[in-house]
Amino acid sequence: MGLFSPRSASRPVILPTPVSRDRLVGLFEGQGWKYYIDNEGDLGGNWDDNQFYFMFRGSDAEILHIQSMWHTTLDIEHLEEVRLFIDEWQREHLWPKCYHRISDEGRIRVFAEHTVDLEFGATDDQLMQQVRCALGTCTQFFDQISRALGV
Repeated sequence: MGLFSPRSASRPVILPTPVSRDRLVGLFEGQGWKYYIDNEGDLGGNWDDNQFYFMFRGSDAEILHIQSMWHTTLDIEHLEEVRLFIDEWQREHLWPKCYHRISDEGRIRVFAEHTVDLEFGATDDQLMQQVRCALGTCTQFFDQISRALGV
């Protein structure tokens, strides 16, 4: 069967459908994952003690934005190490986007994000691939920064 041959009648065509929080909840439940919905309606969960939020952005809620926060905060004295590590990570890896913020208390918080435009929808497999990519790459980043900084 060539590249442009018709599909076999025995293989159903799976079309992308619009993405939503409810679809993610269904996928999470299918995996047996624990999750919560916060007071703002955002879907969240914890993996390896790191907090993840799964939010939809854009005029039609077509952009899946997965934001994670490292479970550790650091003293301000580690700021240069954190900056250097993030810069190096970003040079070597496409995902996730990583950055830091300094809290009002002067502590360093480290974040990682994965954002994808799903304007044309996604199949469940495609949606799960994006979630797994975010969970895997963010967790990998947090593990590596933990090792690099000795925390």
